[in-house]
Amino acid sequence: MTSTPPRKPDWRGIKSHRSYTVEEVARMVRVAKGTVRRWIKRGLPSINDKKPALVLGADLIDFHRLQKKPKQKCLPHECFCVKCRKPRTPAGGMAEYVPLTATSGNLRAICPDCLKFMYRRVALSKLSALRLFLEIAIAQATDRLIDGSKPSPNDNFRKES
Repeated sequence: MTSTPPRKPDWRGIKSHRSYTVEEVARMVRVAKGTVRRWIKRGLPSINDKKPALVLGADLIDFHRLQKKPKQKCLPHECFCVKCRKPRTPAGGMAEYVPLTATSGNLRAICPDCLKFMYRRVALSKLSALRLFLEIAIAQATDRLIDGSKPSPNDNFRKES
C-alpha cells in the first residue's frame, strides 16, 4: 500500500552542508523529479558540470526561504476571505457576531469582492473595540440538542418491555 504524498513539500530533512542529486532532493522533499528540475530552471543554484546534477543543501534551504510567501495578517477590522486569499474589510462595514462559547465567537461578514462569507474568531471582550470600525449585530446562539427541555419525537431507540 502506497501513501499519497503531502500537499506541501517537507523541507525539514535537508542538511545545509550536504549536496543532493535531483532524485535525492525529490525524495527528501517529497515532490516529483520534474518539480525539482523546474526549480532549477527558475533559479535554484545547481552544479551542472558533471552528471548527475547536484544541488547544495544550503542553496536548497535559501531557495525555499525565498519562495515562501509571507503570512498575511488581518487588521482588527478585517476578516480573511478564503476565496480571494486576502484580508478584506466586510461589505458595507457590517458583520454578525455568532457566540460559540461564553467568552468567544465568530465574526461573520460578507466579502465585498466575491460576496462569500468570511469568518474570524473574536473574543467577546474585544467586540467593543471592533464596534468603532464595524456595525456588529449579535446573533442569537442556537440551542444545542442536549440543552433542550423537550423530549425527542424519535422513538426508534425506545426499549421494548
